[in-house]
Amino acid sequence: MSDTVIRVKICGLTRVDQAVACAELGADWIGLNFHPSSPRYVEPAQAAAIVASLPPSVSPIGVFVDRPVAEVAELAFRTGLGFVQLHGLESPEVVGLLRPLRVVKAFRLESHAAWVRVVDYLAQAATLGCPPEAVLIDSYVAGKPGGTGHTIDNDFLDGRPPLDHLILAGGLTPENVAEHIRRVRPWMVDVASGVESALGCKDLNKVAAFVRAAKLANSRLVPGTHLVG
Repeated sequence: MSDTVIRVKICGLTRVDQAVACAELGADWIGLNFHPSSPRYVEPAQAAAIVASLPPSVSPIGVFVDRPVAEVAELAFRTGLGFVQLHGLESPEVVGLLRPLRVVKAFRLESHAAWVRVVDYLAQAATLGCPPEAVLIDSYVAGKPGGTGHTIDNDFLDGRPPLDHLILAGGLTPENVAEHIRRVRPWMVDVASGVESALGCKDLNKVAAFVRAAKLANSRLVPGTHLVG
């Protein structure tokens, strides 16, 4: 972790009022899902309305899965996004092609060997001069690109390489986020299903509890320790 501030991303917002409420409750990033088969899919016009409603201190980010570069860029421009998250098998070259958009690359961890894939990807991106803004790690469930509610195996987390701007996702809840922050010490934590009352509908009490737990856990980290992630 490159600094001592923990950031919180609330992902899968579909309503303006809930996005504004999440921002007021302390979310730093608001995730908008453009994967057509996702239960949290948001139409571009609705996404644009959500983006326009957010305060300047909160960054909206669009989530895409294996979409053409031109489509991602056009949707980002149309909805007012500066950040995009690539949650599929996109190559390092795609990160460069999407500039000036700021890119988060997501990886789903199914084994220890997945870390080799992450490291190789980042090395290729660095060689091309287009490293992603951040790396998001999520749990692996066959056929589901994210938001499954499954946590990442602790053995996988403990075997992680040192990474700056690491975003931790995968089954986080108000009850377990503090434990995961203490274990991994990420730059950001990302939650979708863990703060929902129904698919795509956030429970604002859970959102408040999640943000509070994340910020409190971070404040209790011992200053001066070596931070990995």
